[in-house]
Order: sequence, then structure tokens, then C-alpha cells
Amino acid sequence: MSDIKQEKESDKLSLRKKTIFYIITISIPVLFFVGLEMILRSSDYMGNLDLFIDVDVYEREYRVPNPNFAARYFFYTKTVPTPSTDGFLKEKPQNAFRVFSMGGSSAAGYPYGFNGLYSRVVRDVLEEALPHKEVEVVNVGISAINTYTLYDQVDEIIEEQPDAILIYAGHNEFYGALGVGSNENLGGFPGFVRFYLKIQRFKTFLFLRNMIVESGKWFAETFTDSDYDESATLMERIVDSRSIELDSPKYELAKVQFESNMRTIIEKFEKAGVPVLIGSVVSNLKDHHPFVSIENGDYPPASQVFEEAQQLLVDGDSAAALEKFIYAKDLDGLKFRAPTEINDIIKDITETTNAVYVPVEENFSESSPAGLIGFNLMLEHLHPNSDGYRLIGESFAKKIQEMEYFGTEGFIPFNDWNNLESRRYLSEFDHRVSWHRVRTLKQGWPFVTSGKKIRYQESYKTSGIADSLAFFHVHGDLTWDKAKVDLAEHYTRTNQLDRALFEYNGLIRNQPWNDSPYIFASRLFLDRNMLAEAEPYLRGAYQINPENAFTNKMLGAIELNNGNVNIAIGMLQKSVEQNPRDAQALFNLSGAYGLNKEYEKALDIIIRVQKINPNFPGAKQWYDQLNRLIN
Repeated sequence: MSDIKQEKESDKLSLRKKTIFYIITISIPVLFFVGLEMILRSSDYMGNLDLFIDVDVYEREYRVPNPNFAARYFFYTKTVPTPSTDGFLKEKPQNAFRVFSMGGSSAAGYPYGFNGLYSRVVRDVLEEALPHKEVEVVNVGISAINTYTLYDQVDEIIEEQPDAILIYAGHNEFYGALGVGSNENLGGFPGFVRFYLKIQRFKTFLFLRNMIVESGKWFAETFTDSDYDESATLMERIVDSRSIELDSPKYELAKVQFESNMRTIIEKFEKAGVPVLIGSVVSNLKDHHPFVSIENGDYPPASQVFEEAQQLLVDGDSAAALEKFIYAKDLDGLKFRAPTEINDIIKDITETTNAVYVPVEENFSESSPAGLIGFNLMLEHLHPNSDGYRLIGESFAKKIQEMEYFGTEGFIPFNDWNNLESRRYLSEFDHRVSWHRVRTLKQGWPFVTSGKKIRYQESYKTSGIADSLAFFHVHGDLTWDKAKVDLAEHYTRTNQLDRALFEYNGLIRNQPWNDSPYIFASRLFLDRNMLAEAEPYLRGAYQINPENAFTNKMLGAIELNNGNVNIAIGMLQKSVEQNPRDAQALFNLSGAYGLNKEYEKALDIIIRVQKINPNFPGAKQWYDQLNRLIN
């Protein structure tokens, strides 16, 4: 019996050992990956990949789109596009009206960016229609992304409590990151790719992904003759399938991908109670020849149909020409321009969900002769010119007004549609930036498909200061805002004050949270003793940053000039606290105390002025006058 008992106890011990062994065996890889994840996070591997990051501006906490966000998706391509720098308050105010704009390069305002964004036009309308609201319109559009990225943005946008969503997307469904024809491709099954997007939040997964990609690149470079073209544009680098036929399997997969993702996106926003507006996408029909003609397919070659459309137009049959131009665009084997069925899907989605359809393409057609959209509103194949971007913004804004601003009380109907362009402050510099970017784009594939590439910038001679600064902004390290300031300073030196002010107003429009351009603009007038003209800019700067010494000093001087002595004393005191050695602020404060008959205080302060600057203009006379008044 004892032997049996010992045998049972031995079996139990053996089972216990086996269980512990299996637990340890399973735990080793789990602990390894947990440890690796912790190491990668602590070392900030690949940096912060959140959609938004925190920034502090004048003791106020803001959030802005993360410039590194798109690194989530571009693992084969070295060039990573960045979103706009639209800021919004980290803690949403009770009176805020917050809108997010989503999409690809057209949503991001390429090639203008900044004040060329269509979402800025929407913001102009909302600010005037909702004067009691703190309007925030945040553009998270990024070049070369499609609805997979839009889907991946949704949860992080919902966390920021949006009041509405604007979507302008569809052109990049074939070649945007993770698209069916892209180098950054994971197949044509939306459910699987969306699962991939979830697990890539783990740094370990990103690390393993990058290791596999880099190994593949090394293998390709070592054992093949392929060379990496450093001059290639993002458009060229991201494309894999350069010929996708109408109704082919990849074509159908792209449609499935677009509809599946869009419906999932809308469903998420609907559950969060956020209204969504989706615009139809627009292309250059009349003035852009198809990129790729498929000669031996099931359909006629795109170039043949395009030439037929041109002939019909010459013959005066614009209606038939329009049909042919649309057909040629759909037949184009290089699917940079969204085929007609993308807009059909958008219409169907808005008819079967709570999303609202915005007729962008229809408005472009109405604004084009015979409905033929061409260079009148487009820059190349699909990016609008400045008039086109204004029209997109106007299309969304008018739809929002039709919806009575989503039930917001107290809105004032906007009627100044004809003057929207004057609010945008797109200067000669901004248009030259656009020209250089498009020129750079068109010097490479697919606009140039044969022969040696000739880089225009290597022999380009700039024409004037605005063009020179635009050139170095596009091809050098000169930032947009620094270029605008440099140009404004040039205009000031050459007494072109209206043009200088225009540049500063452009900076204000782009950075409404920054007091610096307000101050720069105010100096234009202060230097010419034009206090009334300077005052609105100083007020704007003060509203952003009430602790700025210069702003307080100049507003104090204006209040003193207007006879508001007590207000002037308060502002000048604040200026002196911020900059105790500013002789001008002290002199003005002494004068304010003198007007208030506080002569002793005035005398103490003018003595400080003389210690700082014994030759300060008027100080000696004022000191003598105060002594006479006191004695």
C-alpha cells in the first residue's frame, strides 16, 4: 500500500513539475516580448506616433497634429508626409465649436498648405456665423494616405470631442499607404488591414516589421540591380502597380476597401454622436491627358478616348465631350485620379447612413465652361488651384449652413460668399511656393516617363524676392513663417507697407494662437505714429498673451493718449514688471502718474529712467517739472 501511495505522490509531484515547466516555457517568450516592449517604449523607439501631441503656448495647453504620425504607415518609403499645424485647446472650452477635416493631399491643401487649406475657408465662415463660439477647425489631412489612415485616426479624433467631421478623400484609394496598388501594401482585405492597424500600436510589432522590411531592402539591393532614386517624388516611390485596368481584380478590391472603410468610419462617428460631411472628389478632366493607356485590355485605350473627347469639343459637342473625358479618366491605367465609381460609392453611403453628401464635384462642374473641369480650377491632374480650394471650402461651409450649424443656437447666416478670397491672404510668395512644388512634381514620373531627368532647380534663376524666398522654402531649409517675415521686412524697408501688412496678416491667419505676427504688424503703424491703426493688432496680441511687456507698454501708451489714465497705469505697471529696464515704459508710467497727480511716484520713476538712460529724450525736463510741482 505504501508503495502505491508513494507512486501516487510521485505522479502528483511529476504533474506539478510538468505544469511549472510548461508555465515557465510559455512565460519565457511572453516575458521576452514584454521586456522588449518596455525597452522600446523607454527608448522612445520611432518616437511619438500619436495623432496629436501637446504644446504649451503662453501658459495655455494646446494640441496639434503630430508631424511624425504618418510613420505608422510608411515602412518602405523614406519620405514621410506631415499634417498641418492647426492647434486646438487641450481642454475643450464649453463654448468651443470644434471641427476636424480628414483626407489626403487635397485635404492637406497641396501644394499650398497653410492658408491654402479648404478647411481655413470653413473656419472663416464658422467664425463669422458663430461669433459666440470659440471656433476650432483642425486639419489632419496627409498626402499619400487613404481610408485606412482615416479609419486609424477616428478613435483619437473622437477623444478630442469633435462637433463635426469633414471628409474629402477618394483619390488615394489605389496608391495611398496600404492601398491595393501601393508599395506599402498588406493585401486587399480591409478587416485584416484594420487588425494590423490596431496591433501596430505596439512598439515590438513596429520593431519586427522594420527589421523584416530592412532585411528585404538589403537583400534586394545586394542581389538585384535595382537602384534607389533619391530624386524620386513621394508619388513615384509609393506606387507599385503602375497599370490597373477598369473592373480588374485590383480595381474591385480598391472599391471594396473604400466602401468598407468609409462605412466603418461613419459608424464609429455615428456611435459617438458626431455628424459627418463627405465631399465628392474632383479631377482635371479636360486638360490632363491619361497617364497610362492599356492597349490590349477589355476596354479601348484611355488616350484614344481622350483624343475623341478633344475632337468632340472642337466640333462643338461639349456634352458628348464631357462623357468621353470622364470615360478616359476612368480608363487611365494609373489610378491617381479617383474613378467615377468612388463618387458613386460616396453618394450611396450618404443615402444609407446619417452622413451628409457635399456636392464638391458638382460645384466644380457648375463653375467650369460647359461643365468641363480643367486648368480653370486645377493645377495638374487632381490638385485644385487656389480658386478650387476656396470652392471646396465654400461647398462644405454652405452645406453646414443648410444644416443650420448642426442645431447650434444663435448662428448668424453667412452671406459674404463673394469676398471669401480676400480673407485668405495668399500672397505672391504663396503662389510661387505652389508653382515650385508643382514644377518639382511634373519633372518626374509619371509626368516624365523617358529620358534623363532634368532637375529644373539646378539652373533656375529666381525672379524677384518673393520667388527667391519661395524657391528656398521648397528646395532649402527656409521655413514658411520665416520666409513670410523676411519678405514683410523687405517690403517695409522698401516702403511697400500694404504688401508687408498682407504677409503679416497671412501669418496671423495661419497662427491665430501666436502673438508675434500681431506685434510685427502693429510695429508697421507704431513706427509711423499711426496709433489707431496699430491698436487692433495690439489688442489681438494682448488677447493671446496678456503678459507680453511690449504689448502692455504700447497699449498703455494708447490708453494714456486716449485719456484713460488708470487703465494706462495698470498696463504700464505690468510692462515694467515684465521688463524693469525699459526706459520708455518707465517714462510713460511716470507721465501717467503725473497726470494722475501722484507726483512723488512719478518722480521716483523718472529718477529710475535717468539711471538707466541719462540721455533719455524729455526725461530731464520732466524731472525738473515734477520737482517744481512737488516744491
